[in-house]
Amino acid sequence: MQARIVPLVRRWWRAGAAGLCLAGALLALWLFRTHQQIQTVGVQVYREFEGDGLPLQPGVLDDPIFQALPPPPPDRPVSPGRYRAPASPEPAAEAPKPVDPPPIQQKPAAEAPPKKVPPASPVAVPPPAASPSPAAERTAAAAPSPRPVVPTPPRLSPPAAAAPAVPPAAAPLTFTQRLSTRERIHVLLIGNDREKLGEGRADVLLVLTFDPVERQLSLLSIPRDTRVTLPGRGPVKINAAYAYGGASLQTVTVERFLGIPMDKVVEVSLGGFRDAIDAVGGVTVHPRFSFSLDGETFQPGAMHLEGAQALAYARMRKQDPQGDLGRNERQQEVIRSLMGALAGLSSTELTAVLQRLESSLRTNFSPSEVVRLRATHAYLLDHQRVVRVQGVGRTIGRGWYYLVPDQERQRLHLLLR
Repeated sequence: MQARIVPLVRRWWRAGAAGLCLAGALLALWLFRTHQQIQTVGVQVYREFEGDGLPLQPGVLDDPIFQALPPPPPDRPVSPGRYRAPASPEPAAEAPKPVDPPPIQQKPAAEAPPKKVPPASPVAVPPPAASPSPAAERTAAAAPSPRPVVPTPPRLSPPAAAAPAVPPAAAPLTFTQRLSTRERIHVLLIGNDREKLGEGRADVLLVLTFDPVERQLSLLSIPRDTRVTLPGRGPVKINAAYAYGGASLQTVTVERFLGIPMDKVVEVSLGGFRDAIDAVGGVTVHPRFSFSLDGETFQPGAMHLEGAQALAYARMRKQDPQGDLGRNERQQEVIRSLMGALAGLSSTELTAVLQRLESSLRTNFSPSEVVRLRATHAYLLDHQRVVRVQGVGRTIGRGWYYLVPDQERQRLHLLLR
């Protein structure tokens, strides 16, 4: 009996193993197709913003108020952000160029001694024998002229030795590699106030800072009325940079304000923001007081909102006792709820959302970078803190501005960098 059972068990085992292999192959094929779909949509959404490379534009991160601050600790370096070196190895070939000047500078130093010998030699002494007093006066007058000329040329060359200090343009780590370091990652979310990208002004300016050491996500909303100086435009509201130069100029303006480079940028239109909320089935918020806007009414307590409702909830500010600051907090609440909903989507569902936002979303995130960020910073939904920009509102001329002192900008810089 046992002799008959053993071969039968072996057949069942082989059949089961073959079935498992076939199921595994089908699963791998499905995952590969899903990954391909995400990659395809990601390519359509992906965009490199102007300024995504070295060298830095003048005035972006060299504000004196930040240079006066103490440097970061060696174990917590500041990320180079989106200012990465080009992919080609050409920058590495440029590094040896500053080494060429030193040999050229050494040649005049070697020629300097022979120049000193002729004027310093006693040849000028014999002429006085032929004409005692006049020749001595002539040699005395001729002697001082070579002396100042000899020291100046060779001594002016050493300052050129400072040139080798410029090539720390060694290729910085890629974004994916930086995710495995102790560096903080800064992501700027820009939401405009129009249905299409590239139109209107920035309605949302949210900086997300991922801290791998503290395992904490910081959310900083910059009030759109914040007064800044825009090169070529003078004093303006910070969200006007989007109207003048799109997401690229808006990103540079935020970097100047904080003195911190952004690693990644996400640009979404008003319509895309609404569609994203609808695509995940809505978001849950908790209003602190009652108010109405755009035909929508909100009451204290938990409320589940669709896209259009969430927009009204996030945009109201005139009825809020805190004004724009209260509005920023509601925007963060909606975005946190949206992030939680997106985190629970499957690959297929995420692909469908990306396809829906194809024309209203632009980012320099690649799909693989999003997956890697989500894996290495899994704490982002559980450990969050809100950072507020402290300032005062004031009417200047005919406009209302939010004035932020330099001391507050320094505080934000040290807190987030």
